[in-house]
Amino acid sequence: MERKRKLNYKRVFIALIGCCMLIGIASYLINSKAQAVKSMDNKYSDVEMKMLLKDSTYGGYSVSYPFFEMSIIDETLKNYVTERISQYEKELSTKNSSQKETSELSITYDIVHYSKQTVTIVFEEYKQIDKQDGYIDLQTFNFDIPLQKSLSLEDIFKEKSDYLSILSTISYAQLKKNQDIAASMHTLKDGTKPIKENFRHFSILEDTIVLYFRPNQVAPGHLGVQTIAIKKNVFKNDLLDTYQNNKANKNKIKEIQPPNAVAELPKKEMNIDPNKKVIALTFDDGPNTSTTTTILKALRKYDSHATFFVLGSRVKYYPDMITEMLESGNEVGNHSWDHPQLTRLNKKQVRSQIEETQSIIKKVSGYEPLHMRPPYGATNKKMTKYFKKMDVILWDIDPEDWKVRNKDKIVKRVMAQAEDGKVVLMHDIYQSSAEAAVEIIKRLNKQGYQLVTISELQEIEKLRKVE
Repeated sequence: MERKRKLNYKRVFIALIGCCMLIGIASYLINSKAQAVKSMDNKYSDVEMKMLLKDSTYGGYSVSYPFFEMSIIDETLKNYVTERISQYEKELSTKNSSQKETSELSITYDIVHYSKQTVTIVFEEYKQIDKQDGYIDLQTFNFDIPLQKSLSLEDIFKEKSDYLSILSTISYAQLKKNQDIAASMHTLKDGTKPIKENFRHFSILEDTIVLYFRPNQVAPGHLGVQTIAIKKNVFKNDLLDTYQNNKANKNKIKEIQPPNAVAELPKKEMNIDPNKKVIALTFDDGPNTSTTTTILKALRKYDSHATFFVLGSRVKYYPDMITEMLESGNEVGNHSWDHPQLTRLNKKQVRSQIEETQSIIKKVSGYEPLHMRPPYGATNKKMTKYFKKMDVILWDIDPEDWKVRNKDKIVKRVMAQAEDGKVVLMHDIYQSSAEAAVEIIKRLNKQGYQLVTISELQEIEKLRKVE
């Protein structure tokens, strides 16, 4: 009888443990399952706010997005947050349960403008995976409401507008005022150069356009998102009438104007006198530690600049040289990976030569070249589309330094042909060329020439045309 009681106690005990386990599993399943919550937006009473929640104890998330009852807009926003959650859970799937407990995803939004014509939503995302530092990111969406169309900057400016140059000039000038950002000058220049990718994130307000620069785009990531507000009046000749400051663009509620909005183009900074002679020295096939360094020292001595068209295969071995070039105010161009004649290659090979070189230069310096010099100057119209809209730069003066290998002859040939606005071709991998370059830099300066980069030369040419 006593033994039977013991067995009964054991069964009860086992049953209790089983119940506890079932309750625990059920609780886990309930807590780990995503829940959808609805409420109204805190600024716009006619906009519904949707939330997707999952218990953060197990690597969960909290995501919110607006619902306007406009199919195209609502679908776009829903797809965005769904994709971000999917990406987050994909990353989590590689972690064990203890690591998931230190992971989280939070996406919040702000409707920064809502009028009859346009609506702009700015999403801010905070993500932490495992015990790594959390990362803040940003995404903007602009929509034309009557057209039910997502807007890019290209959509709101006139077809022949040079809006990218305006945005680039203003952004660079404004951000450079921050000393922490100015300390990363190469990143700043790269992140504000006039290409569409740099200005994907923006908002259209009543009388301003706000630009958003994501972490690491123009400065180290710890400085966070950078914003610049520009008055629409700055673009009065470029912005389409539909998106000007008119009744249709008046915000549904009183709009808070961004502080310190830029009201005019900054004065052009130019350390070079466009009325004086300029010449551009360019050096191909480097870098090389000894010979390139010799040229850089001479350029610094005479407060001069040059452009170095480098090979990706050499950058791989001398990465520090790229930083030294850029920090001295010089320019770096793309000269392919290992110097083949590009016109003899197929499409895939050409792209590989160019893109791998762009990639390694950006990796070692944060800078991405704006100019391309094809080996042997060999190119054609078909080829240029592979250069990612980089300008193809050839030359006016070729002393054939690679052939003669004689300092005095090289100097004589360059000086005999030197003229205002010319581009000189040399190579910074030969000792004779480096020695000749030192003498040429000295003589050109003595004759009143300003030694400039290709970009500076292009800027001078633009200014002279305007005048």
